[in-house]
Amino acid sequence: MKNLKSKFKIKSLKWQLLFRFFVILIILLIAMGIFQYIDMEHYFYETKRQVLQQRFHSLDFIDVVSKEDVDTMDEKDAMQLLNNLASKNMRTALINKNGEVLFNNAEGLILKDDNDGDDDSKDIKEKKKPEVQVPVLSKDQYIDICNQSGNLEHVYKIVEDKNNNCQMVAWIKVGNISSPSGLIQISTPIDDINEILARQFYTHAGLSILILIIGTILGTTIFNKTLKPLYDITDTVEGIGITDLNKRLKEGNGQLEIDRLAKSFNIMFARIEESFDKEQEIKEKMRHFVSDASHELRTPLTSIHGFVEVLLRGAARSKEQLDLALNSILIESERLTKLVNDLLILTRLDGKPVVETKKEDINELVQEVEPQLKILCKNRSLQLKLKDNIQAIINKDQMKQVIFNLTQNAVLHTDNDNGIITIATDFESINGENFAVIKVTDNGTGISEKDITKIYDRFFRSESHRSREQGGYGLGLSIVKAIVDSNRGKIEVKSKINVGTTFTVYMRIKD
Repeated sequence: MKNLKSKFKIKSLKWQLLFRFFVILIILLIAMGIFQYIDMEHYFYETKRQVLQQRFHSLDFIDVVSKEDVDTMDEKDAMQLLNNLASKNMRTALINKNGEVLFNNAEGLILKDDNDGDDDSKDIKEKKKPEVQVPVLSKDQYIDICNQSGNLEHVYKIVEDKNNNCQMVAWIKVGNISSPSGLIQISTPIDDINEILARQFYTHAGLSILILIIGTILGTTIFNKTLKPLYDITDTVEGIGITDLNKRLKEGNGQLEIDRLAKSFNIMFARIEESFDKEQEIKEKMRHFVSDASHELRTPLTSIHGFVEVLLRGAARSKEQLDLALNSILIESERLTKLVNDLLILTRLDGKPVVETKKEDINELVQEVEPQLKILCKNRSLQLKLKDNIQAIINKDQMKQVIFNLTQNAVLHTDNDNGIITIATDFESINGENFAVIKVTDNGTGISEKDITKIYDRFFRSESHRSREQGGYGLGLSIVKAIVDSNRGKIEVKSKINVGTTFTVYMRIKD
């Protein structure tokens, strides 16, 4: 029972659509029925009114009525007039201008039947229990009708008689039309009209029920077919798991809204898949990072631990061995401090902090760090090629770090005696946009093609890297890339084995 309820619950899109279609269909059928009923009722009433008015339009009768005075008519003349006017199932009455019914042809009298062909049918005969009564209005109503303008040709009322039968009543004025002496009333039952309208109502109701049944069956079939692509989308989406993110929904179902929905889902799945792949990549990089960081931290810590053990075993008694051990501990602790500082810098840059930048003179910046660079280069030749008036939007302290790290990288790749390191500044244009550039070039060992895409990875060191012999950790270029990105700049590298390497840093000259 629960399953049946849930299947047909109104929350289902199919049943909501079918319910609304059903409601609209019912409203249309009811509206059509009401309109048809009112239209038919009006038509039959008008037809019946015209039949009554035709009784008044007899030339002889009009001539008599226009000359007669209600107050001077005797009973015989009045009854003759009323019976001549009436036809089968019609009742007539004579009303004075005060609203009083003076005579009617239903009280002890039988009306004339038009179907009787001989003249003897005009005789007035006694009828004890008339089946059709004369409907009577109130005096005030008669007075109001009498005082209406015109000949009352289009005036009629539906009135109940004493037997609670509905009749249509029409009137004609007696005497002068502007100041009549009274009214002649004619009425006829409308049972035949009511029967026709009732039959029409039941016929329309039956057809409406049949239409609703057929509409429900057809509507359910059509909605099932129309919503099938939506059901397919639901089934596919529900079946997609973390290992099936490469699945895509079928597009081109021939329904614009369903196709848009499928396309939107496919775009969403593509983004989720991309995000998931990136997350996996980040996790893998983090795993490698933790592994590499642990390895790099273990080396100096192991050295420090070893020297401390040597000192504890008695090496401290010898001044020469003590100095050697302490110097080694100092060197390893400095390496450890530098590694931790580099990791802290990368951690801060990973958080994408807001970097304060302003326009700085690049040549002045290079000249400020030149003394440190010369010490770093030792016997290598350091050449500066600075073009005048080179300014860029940068963070000065961070850009000093970039120049220092790139120079240090060049030092690690070049020979101590024959190495040449060149730092140049200039302007360059990329796709119509001007940049201030710093180029750091060396004549060292170069970088292989397979390694050039990995040089910005943390802890990466090529096999020919001199830093393996000189204590590098492979974090310098990672820091350079992170700083350049945070300053909204770009960095490129060109290298040839045994020829040298050039790093080019592009910096914005406009905000």
